[in-house]
Amino acid sequence: MSLQTTAPAWLRYITTTLRISVGLLVIGVVFCVTANVFGRFVLNTSYEWAEEMSRVLFIWLVLLGAGLGSLEREHVAVTYFKELAPSGIRKLLELMAIAIIYVVCICILVGFTDLISGYTSATPMLGIPKTWLYSAMPVMAILTLIANTLALIELLRRQAT
Repeated sequence: MSLQTTAPAWLRYITTTLRISVGLLVIGVVFCVTANVFGRFVLNTSYEWAEEMSRVLFIWLVLLGAGLGSLEREHVAVTYFKELAPSGIRKLLELMAIAIIYVVCICILVGFTDLISGYTSATPMLGIPKTWLYSAMPVMAILTLIANTLALIELLRRQAT
């Protein structure tokens, strides 16, 4: 299924926005790392802000990329045994995978609410609240829940036909 041609407009908008965001995050990480390498080897000084900012950007890059990968169904999967299974067992395995992903995403969301309750820490150099840094996890979980729900709907439609 090509997401760009068969997905609803709202989903294409989300994926396009995520692609642009991930691209900008890559540019930001490359800039920060390049600035720090230049500072260390040419100017003989280290930019603490660049190291910290690259870490923050990289965390968001990885987790938004994971959410985008879920929406576009681009994650690596071991399908050998599933493909060997009969049709009924294959659908059962797909349902089990969807259920496990739901449980993990809900655990992430519940854990995040417990994590940020009363949490006031910030990064040392830039003073970025760590709740903002950690909020990449529930964003990824929500994107994965959306992707998982779409996969469940598609699986149920395939079963009906």
